[in-house]
This record gives sequence, structure tokens and C-alpha cells, in this order.
Amino acid sequence: MLNTFARIVIILFTVGVYGSTDYHPTAFIKDTKLIGSLHQNNEVEMFLGIPYALPPINDLRWETPVAWTPKNKKEIIANKFKPACIQNQRIVNWYKRLILDFGGDPGTFDIPEFSEDCLYLNLWRPRGLENNLPVIVYIHGGSNKAGWAYEPNYLGHNIANKGFILISIPYRLGIFGFFSHPDVESPNLALYDQILALEWIQKYVSFFGGDPSNVTLVGESAGAGGISHLIASPLSKNLFHKAIHQSGGSSFTYPTSALDVKKLANSFANSFEDPSLKNLKNVSAEEILEVSEEVYAEHYFNYVDDGFSMIGNLSNTFKSRNVEKVDLLIGSNNDEWSLYFDGNVDISLWLDEETTPEKKIKLLHLLDDIKDPVRKMDLLITAKNFVCPSLFMAEELRKKGGKTWVYQFNRVRDSELAKKYGAFHGAELPYVFDTHDEWLPTNETDKELTREIQSYWLSFAQTGNPNNDDAVPWPEYDSSNDSTLVLDDEIYQRSHESSEICKVMDLF
Repeated sequence: MLNTFARIVIILFTVGVYGSTDYHPTAFIKDTKLIGSLHQNNEVEMFLGIPYALPPINDLRWETPVAWTPKNKKEIIANKFKPACIQNQRIVNWYKRLILDFGGDPGTFDIPEFSEDCLYLNLWRPRGLENNLPVIVYIHGGSNKAGWAYEPNYLGHNIANKGFILISIPYRLGIFGFFSHPDVESPNLALYDQILALEWIQKYVSFFGGDPSNVTLVGESAGAGGISHLIASPLSKNLFHKAIHQSGGSSFTYPTSALDVKKLANSFANSFEDPSLKNLKNVSAEEILEVSEEVYAEHYFNYVDDGFSMIGNLSNTFKSRNVEKVDLLIGSNNDEWSLYFDGNVDISLWLDEETTPEKKIKLLHLLDDIKDPVRKMDLLITAKNFVCPSLFMAEELRKKGGKTWVYQFNRVRDSELAKKYGAFHGAELPYVFDTHDEWLPTNETDKELTREIQSYWLSFAQTGNPNNDDAVPWPEYDSSNDSTLVLDDEIYQRSHESSEICKVMDLF
């Protein structure tokens, strides 16, 4: 039999390594008790699967979201993720392909459950009772048709343990979040979901120790696109204060036509014997998804002018500066389109379709020194879809009176497999969250860059300025020289290498 001292040592060791199995963090929203769990690092409390809206099912399908209220339940067990919003396999296949290409086992990827009942947010906070913590809200990407709030790279424990509250929010995807049926109040349901989640945060984050007057949005890809629209939406006023916009921008260069989405909605509805909204609400979610995959096969789901949540064209709204005055940290990666090439590119054809003959000549001249046609095409697409909109947003918000900073992420991991894709779309996310997947080659250079990137992002979230004593100085954006901080093996400042391409394209 173990003596008392030995038992104490074993208990302390077990608690230190795994976290106490007896400790269950709690929070109260008025009279509703939420019971969370302790992260295995023993430093972070997690409240997972907190409802912020009533389930958007049955009669509430395709309706603007209805707020959850604490009177609905006296106790909520919030210790595991809820299902991700119903979607196709786009993001699952994206991860599996990348894992395989990097030499890992795609079978190890944990696929979540998918459901139409999915409007639950997740919250990480430091262990112990603290108040007025800065709040970071993460909005995931996935082309507005896939993705979920707790993908492996979005887990918040390595941000919360530095004195922040990290909240990840879901929103309805595909036709469930973007449906322009004549009897639907707004086709921008996904945007209403995000706005309602931000309203929940304003009402309730203080119950978890968060400061509702210091909320920073972070989004990547379509999540960054959501942030662009939240900055422009009249319905999101005073719901957040700063924004970090990563690898977004196609909403500016390829705006979605309200007329086009109405035509698609009509085609979808007429795929059923009874196209009425009442009938469509009774069709199974699985059948809705299956039919929409055919009707919307070539469509990019995006927000449109509905006269309420969005008014007018997005780029015109920014140019008129009828947007929220927020401070902005914005940028993109060096090889945003590298994952999506099949090896064959036709630069001349792309330029014919995307520019004028005069601009084509100038652009070809600018890229004359680049011999690899794939790299040349990647530069053009990355500029049009990501860099140019980013520089445009930075300048317009600066003119509005906000402070803006621009970055370019260039780090390529040290392996031959990594060189295949370069600094690909989404490559910066493990550095922001410090969530490097086991299948990614990660060395001390990556770990140091993680520390440096987090110092910028978290300083910005805390103070509104990314500069701090431990980082290379990052000057505010100035369109006269397109000042940009390059995040690579070394960190340095220069004019953005694609700024001349953007000037020739002259998109906005």
C-alpha cells in the first residue's frame, strides 16, 4: 500500500500533466450556470458549444437568427464542441489533401459531425478569475460554403493562456446562409448570424471576464470577407473596435449580383414540385444540400445589397467611407493560389478575361523577369483577389481616421514538400494560433516566427497597436510608399512587391 506522501506525489503529478479531472470551471449568465472544462495545459478554461441563437431549423430555417436568452435553461454543460454547420466536403478534402502532400496520414484528420443546428460559439479564457480581458473573436473561412469554428488551427488555448479571451463563432453556410427566395427576409443570413454572435458577446462576455469595450475581430479568407462586410454594415455599429483581416478581398473584386442570386434561388426552388418557402422548410437538410450542390455548383456564396445589413456596393461603401472607424491589421500570403493550380496556366487568356489590352501589356512587362509561368499567374491572382483589396481597405480606413498596418506572410517551411506550395492560402494560421499540426515540418525558425507574429497580433488586440518592445518596428500603412511588414525567416519592412501590379490593375 502506498504511503500518504507517495499518494500526494502521484496526485500532484497527475494534475500537473493532465489537468484536474475534478475541476470544472463555471460561469454564470444571470441565473444560467455554464459548466466548462479545463484544457490539458492546466492553464486555460474552455466553454465549448455555448448557444447564441435558437436552432435555425424547421420554421426558423432561412429566418434571421433568433437570440438565445439565458432564461431558456438553468444549466448548460459546455465541455464539448457542437456540430459544425451542414456543408459539403470542401474543407475536409482540403485538409486531407494537404496532410497527404506533406507526408502525413489523412486518416488521422478528425471530421466533425455536421448539422443544421449549429449556432454555438466556443470560448477560451485564462484559468482563474480575471476581469476586463481583451476579447478576440475568430471568424472562420471556407468560401462561405464549408469550414467550422474549431478546425485544428483555430483552437484558442495558446492565445487565452497569454491573458485573452478567444471566441470562435460559426455561421450558416451555403444555401442555408445565403438564400434569395422572394419570401426570405434577407439573403445575408450568414451575416446576421455573425452580427447576432457579436451582440451576444457585447451582452455576456463580461460574465466570463471579458471587456466588451475591447473586441477585436480576426478572420481569414471568407472569414476576412465577413469582416469587410461587418465594417460596412450599418447593423454592426459599436459591436467591435479593431479588426485583423487575413487573406480576404475577393468580395471587392468579384461582387455578387443581387439579381444573379435571385435567379439561382428561383432555379433551386423550382427543382421541387412545390417551390414555396413553407414547403422548402419541410425538406430534409440533406436533400437541400444535395440539390444546392447542383444548382449552385459554379456560384460563390457572398453577401449582397439587401437594403438593411448591406447597402450598396462594398467597394463604393468603403470609398464613400460610410463604414465603421476601426483600426485595421491586414495582409495576405505570398502564394495564395498555389494550392489550386493543376500545372497548366494560360496567362494571356487570364489577362484577356480580367483586364484591358492596355493593362495586359503593362502587366506582362512588370512580370517579364519571372520565368516560371505558374508563379507569374499566382502573383497576378494573389494581387487581384487579396493584395489589391487589402491595400485599398487599408487606405480607405486610414482616410476614415483609423490606424492601419499591412503585412505580407512569406514563410515557407523547411522541406521539399513545403516548397511545392510556398506560403500558401492559410499557411499563416498555425503561427497566429500557435497550433502547428504534427504533419507540418516545424523547426525553431517557425517557433520564433510564431512568437513574433503572436506578439504583433496580441499587442494589436490589447492596445490597438501591433508594435511592442520585443518586435521589429511596424510602421503604419502609407499609400505613398505602400509600406508593408514582411513576415519571413527574417522580419523587415518594404514597399509591397505587388503594389505596382495593383496600380496597373486599378480595380477600385
